[in-house]
Amino acid sequence: MDDDDTTGAPLGTEEALAIIADQRAAAARTQPSAPLLFGVWGTAWVLGYGLLWLSVGEDELWAAWAAVVAGLVIVAAMVVTAWHSVTRTHGIRGRSAQQGAMYGWGWFLGFLGQGVTVAALADAGASREVVGLAANAIASLVVGLLYIAGGLMWRATAMYALGAWILLAGAASAFAGIPGSYAVLALAGGGGMLVAALVTRVRDGRSRA
Repeated sequence: MDDDDTTGAPLGTEEALAIIADQRAAAARTQPSAPLLFGVWGTAWVLGYGLLWLSVGEDELWAAWAAVVAGLVIVAAMVVTAWHSVTRTHGIRGRSAQQGAMYGWGWFLGFLGQGVTVAALADAGASREVVGLAANAIASLVVGLLYIAGGLMWRATAMYALGAWILLAGAASAFAGIPGSYAVLALAGGGGMLVAALVTRVRDGRSRA
């Protein structure tokens, strides 16, 4: 064998660390961005529930517009989440791609179920306050459980912890009545998401440095 042939030679420490770093970076690119998702949903909740809170006691036209805007920002957050989860795994085959697609569609299905359940309560004769409280609590349940599921799948402690916080905020909001429920979800729910987005953004920036 030629002495210059390095085929099969053991890797140096720096080369091995570089390979490991590349593998971790590639895996990270297939995972949803926690700062992005937290920021999108935090903004949607602060705007949506904040407007609903401010519209209580105002004229019906203002309240109707607030409800429409709140619905639109939540739908926009769902679309961004599903799109982001699917595109993160675009071109990747196997388990990671399947997880990303299933997680993305889970948001759509969760809120579809929430909408149908709330409509059924209204059809059964539930009062407007009960319908409103149920809509808020179920939305928190969907978001909280999906964050917890995402935290389990990607071993993301921040996502798991935020999911638990959203579940608690949603449960507390049900005892606050209307309009208190909107305030709790805007400030504790949406505000908590925005804080989590900032913290994870700073943490990720430091880890890359």
